[in-house]
Amino acid sequence: MQVWGLTGNIACGKSLVEGFLTSAGVPVIDADQVARIVVAPGQQALTEIIETFGERVLNREGELDRTALGDIVFSDSAARKRLEEIVHPRIHGHIGQTLAQLAEQGTPLAVVSAALMIESGSYQAYAGLLVVSCPEEIQADRLRLRDGFDDAQVTARIASQMPQAEKVALANKVIDNGGSIPETERQVVAWLSSLEGPRSKRFSND
Repeated sequence: MQVWGLTGNIACGKSLVEGFLTSAGVPVIDADQVARIVVAPGQQALTEIIETFGERVLNREGELDRTALGDIVFSDSAARKRLEEIVHPRIHGHIGQTLAQLAEQGTPLAVVSAALMIESGSYQAYAGLLVVSCPEEIQADRLRLRDGFDDAQVTARIASQMPQAEKVALANKVIDNGGSIPETERQVVAWLSSLEGPRSKRFSND
């Protein structure tokens, strides 16, 4: 089975590309969704998070309040590192198990999606790396419209991530999401069709 990594900075369109891949029949493992699973009530990771950050990171239902936790770790590198030490090994373990199951089923291609794939170095474990990008002014506009951020928040969020240009430089394939949605979809379909061997035949729209 061939496994590719998928990443992209905030508001660049990674989720959009995930949707196109899923529609084409490609299994996509989203690390953010896996993260929600491993910190669910009853999981050891949530217990460790509460022990580390206190019950202020819980909502009324006893579930993890990701916004509250994000506010804590966003500007505190030591807190963020501790959170990663708790969560990341469990995320990687869950992803590994899922990929093993897909391989046993004879799946020819799978994609693992993660926002911090390059920063963590995990992208090096995959056959190739897809990076979704868009012009920074479009990224900023999307953050204002989608999340209601003001200019200061937009600047802070963009500045907190590795520059897009550095991620693009490491990509085996770049999906430019600066244009229309159909244009982005065409790029995804073209990439699937370009894959060598029987994988391209199975996942093309022909």
